[in-house]
This record gives sequence, C-alpha cells and structure tokens, in this order.
Amino acid sequence: MALLKLNRFHWHFADDEAFRLALDSLPELAKTHFRGEDELIPGVFGGGIRSGGSYSRADVARVLARAAELGIEVMPEIEVPAHALALARVYPGTRDPEDTGTERSVQGYAANVMNPAMTESWRVWHAMVDEIAGLFPFDVIHLGCDELPDGTWQGSPAARRLMDDEGLDTTDDLQGWTINRLARRVAEHGKTPAAWEEAARGQTGIENGAILFSWTGQGPGLDAARAGYKVVMTPAQHVYLDMAHTADPEDWGANWAAFVALEDTVAWDPVPGDEPALADNIIGVQGTFWSEFTTRDDQIEAMLMPRLLGVATMAWQDRGSADPALLPRLAAAYQPILAAMGWQSA
Repeated sequence: MALLKLNRFHWHFADDEAFRLALDSLPELAKTHFRGEDELIPGVFGGGIRSGGSYSRADVARVLARAAELGIEVMPEIEVPAHALALARVYPGTRDPEDTGTERSVQGYAANVMNPAMTESWRVWHAMVDEIAGLFPFDVIHLGCDELPDGTWQGSPAARRLMDDEGLDTTDDLQGWTINRLARRVAEHGKTPAAWEEAARGQTGIENGAILFSWTGQGPGLDAARAGYKVVMTPAQHVYLDMAHTADPEDWGANWAAFVALEDTVAWDPVPGDEPALADNIIGVQGTFWSEFTTRDDQIEAMLMPRLLGVATMAWQDRGSADPALLPRLAAAYQPILAAMGWQSA
C-alpha cells in the first residue's frame, strides 16, 4: 500500500462466518473465532477442518502503529445488520423467536440478520461501536449494511410492530432506520459513520453526514453523490480484485461481477465528464479483495498485483488522464521490485 501511495486500509474483520476482533465488552465473540467440526459455525467455505483465529487488542495496536509509520489510516468495519450469522448464533436474543421468515442470503445462509426490534441487538451494536471507537483513532467507522436478504423481518411480529410504530413499510425502510440510528451512536463519539451503498435506501436511509461505498457498480455511487452524500467508488466490475483476470478456467478468482483485467482497473472514470460538479462528493477510490476462497499468500499476491497499480493510478490521477496502454509497461517496471519483496504476481 505504501509503495503505491494507498493511504486508507479498510479492515473488514467481521462477516457471517466470524467476528474476528476480540472485544472486552463482548467476550462471547470468542465463540466465533474458530469454525469447523464441533464449533458454533460449520466449515462453510473452509471445509470441515477446524480453522480460524482472531485479532487481539495488541494485534490492533501493532497494525495501527505500522500503518502510522507508512502514512496509512485504518478504518474498521463492523458489518450489521446482515452478514451476521455468527453474531446471531452467539447472541440468540438478537433474533425474534417468533420469526417465521424463511429468507436466505445470497451466500445461502438462513437467519443471518440481527433484528432491530430486539433490545439485545442494540446492546451488542452499541458495545461494538463504543469499544471500536476507542480502539481506532481514524475518524470513520464503517457499519456495513449490505446484502440484506429479500423479505427480512417480514415474518417477525416484533419487527412488524416496530415498523408500525415508526411508520415504516418495507425491509429497506427498516434497515435504513436501523443503520441511521446506529450512525448517530458513531457520531456521538465524534466519528463519521460509513456504510455500503444500500444504507441510503428506504424512506429513512442513513443521513447525509455518512460516507457511502458504492460496490455493485458506479451508478449507485453517482446517485448518492447527486443526493449529497460523500462517496467512495469501489465498483466490482473494475476494482474487485478477487475477480478472475480472464475467463480461463485455470485463472484463479470469482466472476459474478466481471472478469477484471489490468486494463479494466482504469477503464472508467469515477467522476463522469458531463457532471464535473460531482467531484466534490466523490472523495475516493477503493480496491477491494474478499478472501473467503483464498488460503495462500501466493494466491492473494497474484490477485492484487499488478492490478493494484491500476487502482492506485485511478485513485491519484488527474481526471481523464489514464492511459490503459501504459499499464502493462508500468507493471513490467514493478516486476523487479515485487521479486525483491518475494511477491508472486500475475
């Protein structure tokens, strides 16, 4: 990151399968730190063999210190109310016991969403925000808020009562109300809340003081910028580096968003040429890597490089100045540096 002048590290330590940051206020989270045979969470992506681990407060301090030496700030992400399978199992009081819903996440998980109508959900969420705000000096906390399964909470009597009380009609309305309320807790710590693009949906989406991260494509980010949000562009079709480079079956990576070649990382403009005023609200570009299928360093290294060169170029260049033809030559120039670092690259 420092080599390419990337100055923000988005630390996604929580997801369906685990909450990997140890918190003093929520010691039960330790039950999520391993998965596999005889564990609370089964093997899922990693198979049946017991595996896992967690980051301690000492680990966080070491990461923060090294990042500071390199001019990098670290943004933590909590990831609620969906992508919370492990949390919901550790804290069953975050689910309505009368919920008859059968919704599943796109990853195939049932019951992976915490319920904002349950007092226990807010106890857990507030404890997370309060402790993480004290752990991380960066002034932004990311709250997640993506991939809520269709129909979530519609089978929950408690959630339906909450929706009636608050004048909410849809799942998106309730998620927006929830994430906005949690964002206020972040603001009470003097921090700026951030979330994925879905947080703006519904009649009471997250307020405009939040930063939105646009991931399904560039369009939602442009809409958010037009609505007054500050936006970080991270469209999967261009900067999701867990996507395969090509359609070759031997090429490692996913393809649900696109095949992302090196040239694709600069084949877009975060700020459209016909809407230059949006530049004030489009505040950054983020390269993203989801590692649930990655088990070895040489796999992730070859996925990141040389495409991270394109991400850095797009993030720092003057608007409209990217030349995809230069990238292969730039990548070749970096090969001796990568070799000296012991890195594999594509």
